[in-house]
Amino acid sequence: MTTIATTSSTLPTQDATALTTVGKSSLDRNDFMTLFITQMQHQDPLEPMDSTDMASQLAQFSNMEATMKMSDNLEKLLGYQVSQNNLQLLTLIGKEVQGGGNTMGVVEGKVSTTQYILADAAESCRIEIYDAAGKMADTVELGYAASGSHDLTWDATTPSGTVVADGLYTYNVVAINALGQKVDVDYRSTGTVTGVNFDGATAQVTVDKSIPMNVADILVVK
Repeated sequence: MTTIATTSSTLPTQDATALTTVGKSSLDRNDFMTLFITQMQHQDPLEPMDSTDMASQLAQFSNMEATMKMSDNLEKLLGYQVSQNNLQLLTLIGKEVQGGGNTMGVVEGKVSTTQYILADAAESCRIEIYDAAGKMADTVELGYAASGSHDLTWDATTPSGTVVADGLYTYNVVAINALGQKVDVDYRSTGTVTGVNFDGATAQVTVDKSIPMNVADILVVK
């Protein structure tokens, strides 16, 4: 009996190696087409690829091509939207904004405008002020404080009367009601936008030349 030698459908070692790209964890459209053509070149001539299988692979390639084009278009659209949003943020420069947060700035002994909102009347109210390193810079004893919004009043000095250095400061309001319970406190910062920072994942505005404020934290624009 005569034996007919058949051609293996397995890709030659050198061809498979040539298709391997160092550092790639997935195939792109070019890799897919290269694999498909190589598969056609090395198929068994006595058992060629079924036309249905060929059509299925071509359909998969077409779907992948369409999906990748859609992804590219969405990426371009997202980039365009980000640039438009950044341009809109530039229009905030010179406008007064109010945002959440208990950060305030001191420039040449002047304290930026900030408010705290008490959910209930407090029989005793104390403000603790900390510098950027977390060290307490001063405390202000206020005594009784009604519920509602209050402007923070601080002369930017230490307990010894020394004017504090310019920079960012945070404050914490400790308020106790008539029942001896802590009163919930909300914080607001108000000032003029003097700059916009697009570095990092979140855009920020600079208020009164010193206070960074996330755009998402802006509550009011005047």
